Amino acid sequence: MPGLHPIRPLKAQLPEGLQFEVNLLAGVLDDVLAESEGPEFVDTVNWLRNAAVRERAKAQGSVDALLEEAAALDPDVCRKIAQALTNHCLLLNIAEDRQRIKTSRMKGRAGQVDSEGIVAGVSEVTALIGKNDTRRLVQRMRIHPVFTAHPTEARRRSVTQILRRIAAELKRLDEIEVDDALVQDIRRRLVEEVTNLWRTSPFRPTRPQPVDEVQRVLGVLGDQVFHVVADVYREVDRALDPTTVGARPPYTGAFLRYGSWVGGDRDGNPYVTADVTRDSGRRYAEVALTRLEEHTRAVALSMTADPASGTPINDEVQAGLDADRARFPERAAEIERAAPEQPYRHRLVLVAERLAATREGGAHAYDGPHEYLDDLLAVQRSLDEAGSPRLAYGVIQDLIWRAETFGFHLVSVEVRQHSAVHARVLEELREGISEDMDALAEVVNDGWPEGAEVTSEEGQEVLETIRAMSDLQERYGPEACYRYVISFTTSAVNMLAVRALVRAALDDERYARFNLSVVPLFETRADLQRAPQVLEEVLSTPGEREKLDEAGRRLEVMIGYSDSAKDAGLLAAHVALHQLQGQLARWAREQDIELTFFHGRGGSMGRGGGPLNRAIRGQGGGSVDGRFKVTEQGEVIFARYRSVNTGRRHLERTVNAVLATSTPNAEERAWAQEERFEELANEMATASERAYRDLLDAEGFADFFTLATPYDEIGQLTIGSRPAHRTKARDLSSLRAIPWVFAWSQSRVNLTGWYGVGTGLAAIGAREGGLDTLRAMRREWPFFTPVVEMAEMSLAKADKLLGRYALDLGGNPELAERIMAEWELTEEWVLKVTGQERLLERQPALRAAVSLRAPDIDALSLLQLATLARLRGQDEPDAFDQLIVKTTVAGLSAGLQNTG
Repeated sequence: MPGLHPIRPLKAQLPEGLQFEVNLLAGVLDDVLAESEGPEFVDTVNWLRNAAVRERAKAQGSVDALLEEAAALDPDVCRKIAQALTNHCLLLNIAEDRQRIKTSRMKGRAGQVDSEGIVAGVSEVTALIGKNDTRRLVQRMRIHPVFTAHPTEARRRSVTQILRRIAAELKRLDEIEVDDALVQDIRRRLVEEVTNLWRTSPFRPTRPQPVDEVQRVLGVLGDQVFHVVADVYREVDRALDPTTVGARPPYTGAFLRYGSWVGGDRDGNPYVTADVTRDSGRRYAEVALTRLEEHTRAVALSMTADPASGTPINDEVQAGLDADRARFPERAAEIERAAPEQPYRHRLVLVAERLAATREGGAHAYDGPHEYLDDLLAVQRSLDEAGSPRLAYGVIQDLIWRAETFGFHLVSVEVRQHSAVHARVLEELREGISEDMDALAEVVNDGWPEGAEVTSEEGQEVLETIRAMSDLQERYGPEACYRYVISFTTSAVNMLAVRALVRAALDDERYARFNLSVVPLFETRADLQRAPQVLEEVLSTPGEREKLDEAGRRLEVMIGYSDSAKDAGLLAAHVALHQLQGQLARWAREQDIELTFFHGRGGSMGRGGGPLNRAIRGQGGGSVDGRFKVTEQGEVIFARYRSVNTGRRHLERTVNAVLATSTPNAEERAWAQEERFEELANEMATASERAYRDLLDAEGFADFFTLATPYDEIGQLTIGSRPAHRTKARDLSSLRAIPWVFAWSQSRVNLTGWYGVGTGLAAIGAREGGLDTLRAMRREWPFFTPVVEMAEMSLAKADKLLGRYALDLGGNPELAERIMAEWELTEEWVLKVTGQERLLERQPALRAAVSLRAPDIDALSLLQLATLARLRGQDEPDAFDQLIVKTTVAGLSAGLQNTG
């Protein structure tokens, strides 16, 4: 097919269905570009892609001439080429996503069990601990994704909506009675939507505000997540007992909970205020109540069983129905006329009316989600007592699960703030108190003395934020907003500081009702090592153990993958995180504490990303125990919840891993492996961190980084409300981990996902028998396997030829040579440890995905390098050149499928 079809020969053949859709979408884009820009433009796009492939195929690859030709292109043509390549990558993503879902379905229809699915997970655990213990594990399981805003998410919401419409058109191809007329109509609609995509700017004209980010998350929560959770619960219940599923009380509870930092995370983001948090909570609740009302009305329509046919209502439902008829007499009369003698339908319609009243803040509103749940459970009991278990545990149960999962708040908004901010506000209230444990404990237990007040804008905002949390709890329930995450927790006083500030913000009456969970976030390697001591100090403070008892002896600790990796490098950070989890898990069991680790993982390999299933299985022994909480950021949210099907697939794999990691057998195996390999891991980590820090601490490295990567250009993108730096300083220490990783991935060096790994592996592998030891670690230790895989994937997405050109832009040959040497060393040892001759050799699907995008990605990199080279020579940056770079940034993000 002419046009933008993949040029580079693939090592692995694409499945027939995927090849068809890839060709279809390429042809559609080809037609759109020809209509909009002319055939000559299509030829120019293909020239660049083909030329990139040809140059790479040469024995001595060089793109000097091609860079000169790219630099000579008309700037507007250059920008349009970048946009065309970007759109092609976005369309490829849709086709691949559909293929993954179709492959999973075909395996299911053929009776094949997905090894990473729920059925396989339940079977694996049941074989180890038996049916009853498996059911008990499921009952106490808790999986808690937390959505976060992403300062470098390169896809705007209007583009996302177009892509969803394109995916919906492709789904029509799956209809059983598809014919030529339907295919032609689908193609017509695809041309229409791709034209819309081409004519929609990939960038917002202004930087989004926090409310825009809330709306972006709401699109996923309300359209995908709300619908998919009941399917996941049902699949678990079916796996536990397929013969009676839907005709008995379920063996699984609602084990999913969702949180959000969007609208609550104010660490370094001055645009997230107390009013923003209030408004965000209201918006989340609006969607929750709207969806619950819609689903309740839909279920009501199906509840046509009546007493005359042998399905009477019990006294409890009758009493509720009488009360609701009194509340809504006109609506009750309408229902009676339309559907006489259908009391279950009447009851649920009026329950929906109460939800509407709750949403609108009118009379007869529910006091909270517990009242709504009580009404649903009463209907369920009545149906069961009437001999209709299929009706009791069918769609009614789905509704109950959704209500238990989302309440009236949809997500629990989590507030995050830097510990240094709290210290400054405390000093306003009383000089010297921010480091005085005893004084803070006294304030927490007895309150502040009269006269303590804050006058600064920062201090008033901190206290008003706490009042906003209280307001959301009062309006939508105690889970609406009660977690307070402390960035850069370094000592016990940081945790007591939040409790002391709550005392200053709320009067005694509201304080008594306030639900608070203080969550320390340990981020740097040094902070991770101090974490056990910090928690011990907190619990030794007067009154803290009593608060722990009041919380059911539940404690939450957040560990940061991003800043620890930025601080120490990938390998050293992961070793430190793994060891901390093991230490704290043992400590918690000794203290009889139910500890939940909150994993602050990013989307990229350099920030703890990668396949979540494998990562969960590699957690420290005893650190999961049926509970797993994790951040899902930016483009990761879109990738994992692009559709209901992808959301289901992601959650099923998460459930599989949490179950498998939570058995006594898995914990004992993990502890044995940790004991066996701990010393070796420490040696690797020490060598790796030394190499990483030597690079970052080298003279001139900060300037080298900003010149070799499009870091400055990324900062100009209007794609996130949060600044790239936490403070006004523009050094590496204040730079957030996300733009740090993003910039390196854009340069095709991908340094953060592998640098230091080669040195660490060589420290063990170079000794006698060392390679066999490393291979045993990879084969037998679930922690080590995904770390090596992360490095391998990072290397596979990097590119030595183009990456070297980017490093040369840094103007420091010594640093460039040092990076290239570690690059060679890391690839050499990753291949040795995995026993491969080339990267991704044993992962043909991933290799095919990388190859499929390679022509687009290489062409985009060439445009970016050529334009950056021109920009680096300008005294005043040319605005149109900056626009070209920003367009290539969006394209590479789509093609590489990560933005940091």
